[in-house]
Parts: sequence; structure tokens; C-alpha cells
Amino acid sequence: MRFRLHRTSHRRLSPRGRSFHGLGRGLGSGLGSGLAVIAALGGLASTAVGQLRVVNYNVARLIGDTQAMKEVFTAIADDDKQGYALAPAIFAFQEVRTAERPILEALIASALPGVTYATATFTSSPSEDSAGGAMMLLYRADLLNEVVAGHADIFVGAGRSADRWQLRLDGYDSPLATLWVYGMHLKAGSSASDKAIRLTGAQAIRDNADLLPAGAHVLYSGDFNLSDNTEPAYFEFLAIGAGQAFDPLGTGPWSGVGNAIKHTQSPRDIIDGGLIGGGMDDRFDFQLPSTELGDGQGLSIISGTYRSFGNDGQHYNTAINAGNNVYFPGDIARSNAIADDLFDASDHIPVLVEYQVPAVMSAAIQEDFGRVITGASTGVEVLVANIASVATPLGVDTLTFTAEGVGGAVVGSVSGSVEALPDLASVELGVDASSLGFVDGVALVTATSEAAANESFILFTSGYVLRHANGSVVAGDDVDVAAVEVSVAPDSGLVEIVLPIHNFGFDSPDAQALLDVDSIDGLGDRFDLVPPLPTSIGAVPGDLRVTFDTTGARGAYAAALTLVVTDEDLPGATFQVLGILLDVLVEAQDLLGDLDGNGTVDGADLGLLLSAWGRCPRCIADLDGDGEVNGADLGILLSAWS
Repeated sequence: MRFRLHRTSHRRLSPRGRSFHGLGRGLGSGLGSGLAVIAALGGLASTAVGQLRVVNYNVARLIGDTQAMKEVFTAIADDDKQGYALAPAIFAFQEVRTAERPILEALIASALPGVTYATATFTSSPSEDSAGGAMMLLYRADLLNEVVAGHADIFVGAGRSADRWQLRLDGYDSPLATLWVYGMHLKAGSSASDKAIRLTGAQAIRDNADLLPAGAHVLYSGDFNLSDNTEPAYFEFLAIGAGQAFDPLGTGPWSGVGNAIKHTQSPRDIIDGGLIGGGMDDRFDFQLPSTELGDGQGLSIISGTYRSFGNDGQHYNTAINAGNNVYFPGDIARSNAIADDLFDASDHIPVLVEYQVPAVMSAAIQEDFGRVITGASTGVEVLVANIASVATPLGVDTLTFTAEGVGGAVVGSVSGSVEALPDLASVELGVDASSLGFVDGVALVTATSEAAANESFILFTSGYVLRHANGSVVAGDDVDVAAVEVSVAPDSGLVEIVLPIHNFGFDSPDAQALLDVDSIDGLGDRFDLVPPLPTSIGAVPGDLRVTFDTTGARGAYAAALTLVVTDEDLPGATFQVLGILLDVLVEAQDLLGDLDGNGTVDGADLGLLLSAWGRCPRCIADLDGDGEVNGADLGILLSAWS
């Protein structure tokens, strides 16, 4: 079985399906196995975006140990707590002064040498530098691209501005494959005035987000400096509206030892060089996705992946590297090394979250649905795959789709769904087998899941619709029942009788089905079948062979044979009944020396000859006709002895 694969097309269908052969390319033979087809479908995924690991991190103006920070970046990419490691798609940083931007870019490049990052629009000023630094975002250039016009600066108080970046996923056309990232560093402090400034900043950001296009996927990230879960600024992000967010860790309290796993500040227990100490007892750093990022459709957070990197929940109100760290429970040495680097790098730890991407569709159809018989209820197989390049099947949305016949012999409509490779969905569309001869057809596969890439495929198939086989028992004519007479000699053993079976009107295997003889009935006594029954009868008749036992037989014998013949084993095959009236006449032949007429020359005949010895004109025993039974007649009889 061969399948044809086609890349996405957004062109309208023309009235004739054959004009679309240029939209795709056949893979050739040898793709019968599911694995081969999966591999081929996956081969179309060169532009498919991979799932997103997003990191936000207050880097504290790079006044910490930059070598330790580099090692933190490497360890983030190696983090396999979810069962896989993945280089982040986005780094959203806070407290980056203008002079430190190139240093941070170099650290990322050095920590992750196999990944190319681009810096999104960066804006700062001397006043923002003096207020702690600006926001900075780096994104993987192989997965995302920035829509520069979507950037905005939003003043949030305390001399700082939040940044809004618009990032599009490569390989997708839908506007819903866009992520709007807000990076912010809200006012620090616990006074009423500090909280009021934070609220004002949050309101400014929400006002901006609420004006984004309908269905926008929004991520609020950064150092919010929230004192607890009762702050108005916190609920400003969660308030109902176009840009409403939710907290993946829930809206419950995050203070106290029981919530230590949520904390992000401070990994240090000492103040050194401007880095804040005090131990792990605050949740200042957040990723708050909008509700559209939490619905499990298209671009969406992967449930259960939100974590404070390196925080094992066992270091409340103390340094993250005090004693042993069990962030990776089975690897204490690895966890301790990460904790040491976090201690040295900054006075915050990163927040790390995984996000799924929209589905990426590929589709294939049987290149040749083969030979079917007119009137058949049959179909053609369509294979659909979800080919996004992901580290885990959870990294891509479920692909839902419809497949429908839109031209020629392909008819019907069906829906389906499929998870990430290696899963493969197989659906069947109908084939209209009412027209004879070569037929082709067109199918359209359309993705229905949110923001899916390669949203439509036009696929082509072809095959042959055949006439039914037409059994006949007479050459050159369409005859279902005929009589056949055969004469045989008595006592001549098993006599084979050949009965030709014809496929009347057959001219080509692409025009008419072959004929099979499936069964025979009515043989009766003295008749038997010589197997096998003839099959695959085309232009050359098939020989049905039966035997007749002549032993002791005399006179006439008959068998009313009933044959069930069928089309070859193809969709639409039916059966037909043929009849043969077989008459066998057992006739004794004149046998010189057979004086008693029993068909043999034996002792009885010898006795009759001897009893007539001598002159015997016109005597039956006068075998040479000389009017006398003598030695010459005896010689003739003995020469014919049975």
C-alpha cells in the first residue's frame, strides 16, 4: 500500500481534482508499514515549532557571580524533573542595566552554545538603570520571532517600566499562535505606599492587556514583590476581563514553612555585595498566564510544570544550599551544585514553566486505492499525524481534524483526533464506485484544533472500478446452464472429464473482475472432483475437472452440477450460479473375440469357441470368417485376451 503526502495548501479547489497534483509529492512504494508512514509524515515537520520552556529570573544587575549564573542557565536547560531536558524558549529577565545587556547575552550564548537566542526589543534609560535596571527578553530564534510593532513600555512606578513583547511561533499562521509576554519589576517594600504603587503598576499593565486582540494569549512574568496573596495588586491580575490571569499554584497563601516550595527569594542567608539575604521565605517572582493560556487548547500551560528552579521545599527561611538540597531527589550532588550556583548568582531564583504549542498537522492518503467492483461499498484510507517537534507528547495540543471528499470518486466526511508522534490517526473516506474504468478523487483534510499549523491538506488518489465477472459454461456466449454429453468405454477405470468455465466479455483486469469457482454440488455416485477448483479466470477459461468411474458401469449416467462462481476477492464482489447437466453414456465397443459380449475376452469366450470347433459357417466363433472354427480362430481369440 502506498501513501501520498502533501504539504499545506490554502488554495481554493477547482472543479477538476486532477489539476491539484502539483500541490503535493508522492512518497513512492514501500510505505505500507505504519512506522514508515510516520517517519515520512514527521519529515514534513522542518518548520514545526517545539514546545516552550519559559524562564523568568531577576538577575540582580549581575552583581553576583556571573560564572555561577552561567551554570544556572546550563542547569535550567538540563532540568529533567518532568522527564525531559529542554533549552528554554524564553528567558525573561529583570534588573538588567544597559551596560549589562551584552554581558547577559554572552552568558546565555556560552551556557547554551548549541542554541541561537535573539534579544527582543530592549528599552532602558539612565533613570531606569539607576532604579535597578530594565526588563530584557531573549527568545530562541529557531522557535519564535518578535513582532517588533507589538512592543510597548508601560510605566509601573518607582522609576521603572514594564515591557510588553509580542512573540509569534514559527510555522504557524493563526494569530492565536502569538504569545504576549509582559515583563515587570514592581515596587518593592511592604508599606501601604509601596503596595499602592504596586497596584497602580498592575492596573496599568492590565489596562494595556485588556486592549489586546480577542483571545490573546498573555503571560505576566517578573518580580512582582508581592507581600502575600491578599494584596490588591495580585488580584488585579486575576480580575475578570480580557487579560484575566490565573495562578498555576492556586490563590491560597504562600507564606510560612508549609508553602516553602513556592518561594523564590532569597536563596542567600547573608547580604554580600548588594545581594539581599534573609533566606527562602518570599514568593516575589511569578508567571501568571491568562485564562486563554490555561484552557488546554492550542498554546497553553502544561499542568503541573510550574516550579521554582532549585527549590526543594526544604529550605524555609534559610539559604537554599544549607545542608543538602533534594531538588532532584535521586541526585543529591547535582541538586547541591545547583543550590550553590543559585546562592552565588543572584538574590532570586528562576521560575520555570512548560507550555504546549498548537498542533502541527501532516496528512497522507493511499496513492492507489486499487481495483474495486462497481457498486462496491468501499473506502480509501487517510492518515493524519501531529508532527510538532516536542520533548514530550504533552508538549503539543491534541490535533482534531475533519477529512472529507471534495471531488471525483472520494466522498463522505469523517472527524478524528491524534496526539503527538508516534501516534497516527487512520480514517476512511468513501469511494464512489458507480463509474467504470479509471477514476480519481480529491480529499480535503482540515485541522479544527486551535491555531494548528498546516491547517489544510489537499490529497489525491486514484483506482479502477471494474465490471463484475460474468461466468459462462459455453465459449463465446453468455450461457449460465448447458448440457454436456460424454461417451466412455466400460471398465476403462477413472475417466477425467474437462469442463471449461469462461469469464464472458473479459478484456482487461482493469476493466472486469477475474472469476473464481467457489464450490460445486451435485456430483453424486461415480462422479468426483479433481481439485483445485479453477480461480482467477480471465481471458483464458478455467478447467473444471471431474472423474467418472467406469468400473462395472453400463448404460447412461447423469449428474446435475451446480457451480457457485464469484468475482475475485475485491470490494463489491458478488456471486453467480452456473449449471451443467453432465450425461455420461457407457457403451460397449465391438471387441473381436468377445463371444459373450461382456466387454472382455476371457475363459468364457474360450469355452464358446472350443464348443463350436470344426466346420461352422456364419458361426460367432468363426473369427476369420472362413466357415470353420479352428486354430486360426483360436489364435485371434488368444491375441485379444483381456
